[in-house]
Amino acid sequence: MPLGLRLTFVFLFLCGISNIDLASTASRKCEDSLATPLPYSSFTGSSVYATGYGAGYAKLNRRGGSGGWSPVDADRYQWLQVDLGSRKKVTAVATQGRYSSSDWTSRYRLLYSDTGENWRPFLQDGNIWTFEGNADSEGVTRHQLQRAVVARYVRFVPLQWSQEGRMALRVEVYGCAYWSDVVSFDGQGVISYRLSSKTKKIKFLTDAISLKFRTSAGHGVLLHGEGQQGDYISLELQRARLVLSINLGSNQYGSIQGHTAVTSGSLLDDDHWHSVLIQRYRRNVNLTLDHHTQAFRTNGEFDHLDLDYEISFGGVPASNKPSSGGRDNFVGCMEGIVYNGDNITSLIRRKKVDTSSFELRLRAGTRAVQAKSGPSDPSDVRAQQSCPEGGGGSVALRQPAQP
Repeated sequence: MPLGLRLTFVFLFLCGISNIDLASTASRKCEDSLATPLPYSSFTGSSVYATGYGAGYAKLNRRGGSGGWSPVDADRYQWLQVDLGSRKKVTAVATQGRYSSSDWTSRYRLLYSDTGENWRPFLQDGNIWTFEGNADSEGVTRHQLQRAVVARYVRFVPLQWSQEGRMALRVEVYGCAYWSDVVSFDGQGVISYRLSSKTKKIKFLTDAISLKFRTSAGHGVLLHGEGQQGDYISLELQRARLVLSINLGSNQYGSIQGHTAVTSGSLLDDDHWHSVLIQRYRRNVNLTLDHHTQAFRTNGEFDHLDLDYEISFGGVPASNKPSSGGRDNFVGCMEGIVYNGDNITSLIRRKKVDTSSFELRLRAGTRAVQAKSGPSDPSDVRAQQSCPEGGGGSVALRQPAQP
């Protein structure tokens, strides 16, 4: 095959999954009004100017109270916060000034959070984004987010406001429900996914692996798989940076070594969600962290990844510990784990993955899955990771207590 055609084919393969995902996402509308149906108590502000100016009156096009939220002080430390009740996919926001007044916000920033304590600014084009607001009290200014975010809490932070009156806001948040199976790891439990029950060795010419993680620990293995011939793939955090190690094999004389390691990101122990996508076609690999892609070519001369019968998530199985060098298991949360088309977290919830080494426990009203080893030391910060919960029924995984 000519080189140009070969490179085009590789590019199309590596981009194919992302294009399919974008097309399927575009076909589904996600534009529900998320703030309007909420009760007064779901809105909070940095302060309140007077009775009738409370945050609960900050709903778009509503005239209750004094017609919107307004704080006591006029500085950049003020904010209006909306608690969406659970994690939602947020696709757009809109603002309006206080009804029939000279009060409005002309520029603002957007923060979002799962916990209401640890905040992340909305980024666009790699920068903290400033949104254009209003020039009067009645006009509505809506912004479609360049990339949707998933959060329970959304915070509007005014930067500029009316020179004729006061800082004020009425807002709407648009989006839809977000369903996800969240896996919680305490640094002991490891989920092993069996690749095949008929053979002990699997050869892959291509791979597509995606997951999201959240942690406050700077070290830990996110996924690991290895074969008897020396092939392996490992994704882990080292000093709060993401390291992908892959080896498709070395020759028998040792003159060609296949080990390849690529590092991406920094400060990934910030307790925010981070997305990872690994796409491989033969020796061509794309590593995408939070929408930033790093393309590279593996060392060596082989094209296949030869693994044994399983791949693990959250750490290295005990049987592989000696060869792995005793690396730390992952402490934190994962969701959306997909390995070559198989939704691992969904399979766990539906009990389609071998969980014989775990105690299964039903939890009503959540979709959280736990891989835990039993009670932990309250002083151990690594064991204090709290994972958000979505809607629906679920299964929690817990290693059985030792007799």
